[in-house]
Amino acid sequence: MGIFVAALLATALGVWMGYGLLRVWVGWDRCHLRVLAFTLFFSPAVNLLAKRPILGFLLRRFHLANHRPAWPWWFAALSLLVVGICEEGIKATPALFPSVRETIRSRGSAVPMALTIGLGFALGEIWFLAWGIYHSDPTTARLPFYMLGGFIGERVFTIVLHSFLILPALHGLLIGPRRFALGLAASMLLHALVDVVPALYQMKLVGPELAGLLLLAITLGAAIPLYKYAKHRAALNRLALLSTSSLVLYVRPEKDAPPQK
Repeated sequence: MGIFVAALLATALGVWMGYGLLRVWVGWDRCHLRVLAFTLFFSPAVNLLAKRPILGFLLRRFHLANHRPAWPWWFAALSLLVVGICEEGIKATPALFPSVRETIRSRGSAVPMALTIGLGFALGEIWFLAWGIYHSDPTTARLPFYMLGGFIGERVFTIVLHSFLILPALHGLLIGPRRFALGLAASMLLHALVDVVPALYQMKLVGPELAGLLLLAITLGAAIPLYKYAKHRAALNRLALLSTSSLVLYVRPEKDAPPQK
């Protein structure tokens, strides 16, 4: 099946990109590896246990068909908010573990953990979607993998997007619980806004070419602040280290000086 070959290629590209960013750019340790393994199952879990039941209940409550193009605009907006709350909510659960919070604070930057969570969630999402396409759309699933370039590109883009979207929540951990809550709310809202483009495509309001260009623009728009944030936090960490080193050099002569008579 072409869809599984495409999923394999998307996974390989994602692992290569994620490994390069984490290993070379920001570093990696055992805590990040454990979080990566943990988050691989987030996409299937949140879809099967949260998003589908909630949206199914809302569809029955408002007597709507499970067909996105037929939804009124207000329900389409509500569905985007539900997806943002569910996905960013589960992506924030690693912050419940003290080791994760300590890792973020010890590094003085939320970028490594955001990239780890984004990579794990996106990799799990690749195979969950591929399995869904295999069962729901056999015609698309049988296409040769080279005709599924849109699927491959979109899945790779989502690694950057998922990393960027969880960043406000994780950055809040560097400040305090209140900022974490506010950051998580911002992550959920940003997720809903980013999902407007796929929703417009699924509702047949934009074509695949325009949707792909918009998604590329959003991904680049997310990568730039992600990179700038990483540079800013790295500069602050170097400044803090330099200040600490200067303090030690200043204090040490007094400590080593002989006692005065």
